[in-house]
Amino acid sequence: MREARDVCEGTSALTAEDRGRIISRIHSLLFWVGEMIPQEITIEDRSVRLRDTVYHYITNDAPTEQEQEDAAVLAELLDRHVREIEADIKHGDVSRQQACDLMNEARSILRAVDELRNARGEAAEIKRQDLMKRIEDVRRWQRFVDQVR
Repeated sequence: MREARDVCEGTSALTAEDRGRIISRIHSLLFWVGEMIPQEITIEDRSVRLRDTVYHYITNDAPTEQEQEDAAVLAELLDRHVREIEADIKHGDVSRQQACDLMNEARSILRAVDELRNARGEAAEIKRQDLMKRIEDVRRWQRFVDQVR
């Protein structure tokens, strides 16, 4: 039996079980770890500078009601796009590599959806402060490791 971490390795044809594992990896608890929000994405024949849009929204201390509505609409469009990707993985004529590439694309889009749905005004500031604290912690650990060497 192939383990989930190996589902993207090899060149054999995708089985229904492999497809299921790839889909479950999209929705794993920490799906977004290591995933970068796409710089640009095309949704409904429109090009969206997704990374910049998400960054602007989550760093905005006081988003207007219109910006919040726009973020909710964008999140829904992105969510719909992910469902289309999942359908391609489940039922499409895709290779193992293509399915894994689609999985990574879906996870990066879901990260954007998560950011858009969970960043609201003060919450965004708390997130920013938490991120800055984690960055400082990493730097402190790096200095410690450098000293120990």
